[in-house]
Amino acid sequence: MSRIRVIIVVAVFGGLVPLLTVLAQSSRKPAKRAKLPQFNAAQTDRVFFQDVFAKVQGERPANPNAAVAQATGGGTPGGEVASGGGSYAWSKIISAATIEDEIKAIKLDTDKTVTTPTDFAGRGYKVVRREFSIAAVLFAIINEYDGDVRWKKSAAAARNVFARTASNAKAGGNINVYNEAKKRKEDLMELLNGSALAATVEEPQNNWEHISDRSPLMQRLDTASEKNLSVWTSSKDEFSQHTEEVLHEAEMVAAIAEVLTREGMEDSDDEEYTKFAKLMKTGALDIVAAVKQNNDEQARKARGEIAKACSDCHDGYR
Repeated sequence: MSRIRVIIVVAVFGGLVPLLTVLAQSSRKPAKRAKLPQFNAAQTDRVFFQDVFAKVQGERPANPNAAVAQATGGGTPGGEVASGGGSYAWSKIISAATIEDEIKAIKLDTDKTVTTPTDFAGRGYKVVRREFSIAAVLFAIINEYDGDVRWKKSAAAARNVFARTASNAKAGGNINVYNEAKKRKEDLMELLNGSALAATVEEPQNNWEHISDRSPLMQRLDTASEKNLSVWTSSKDEFSQHTEEVLHEAEMVAAIAEVLTREGMEDSDDEEYTKFAKLMKTGALDIVAAVKQNNDEQARKARGEIAKACSDCHDGYR
């Protein structure tokens, strides 16, 4: 092929390739793309601030990179103090459901006990002392509870009135205590129906020394551990048939054990005594974990630890 023919061929094909590329691109359909969103400034300005610091009041921290300290308890399970003034991490010890169910059970017992002055004077006042002491403790726990739980607005007022009636019941079942117990029965009905207690509380913070004596709490512990948990953790079948009840009673034991160590409670300043209470709480929380893991052997072992802590404590503090 001569030099002239080569030049012609190159020129023809050199110009043809770009031409074919242009034709191919022009034959493609344009891609569909989403339209750019449009925002209404009148709406978005209510959510997104033009200047995020424009709405902030007060001075900025001197050191914005400083770590926020979090208070913790003594390192025992459930001992962490929750953020917020006057609250405590009760949710790690007792659930809101257990608190509510226990108060409902107290209401049922009260309906059976506070019936007539004669029956109340015979035995009813003793039941009221125990049940209303537990109610006062539960409302005190609600008062410090770190999560959502019923009756929080009425907790301090309920704590005071149930603690007072329980204390008065120590003197016996006279007519004045009976009438006071009837009023507490009405209060429970109002609370369960969603009403709030109309009472002024001068000291919202818990003063455990005035909330409950130790004796009624020990009676409830005996019922939970010796009469209920000892049976419901005795075998795999018993455990599987009573998992909800086991969970409830274990959380009650853990909560009462924690209360026994609170400042103002009898012997709460005794290290040996509080050691037994903490062992009991640990055993109870181990049962809670066993229920969640469906581990009957762990529940049995933990119940034994609770029984041992109670026995050792009674030997030294009878």
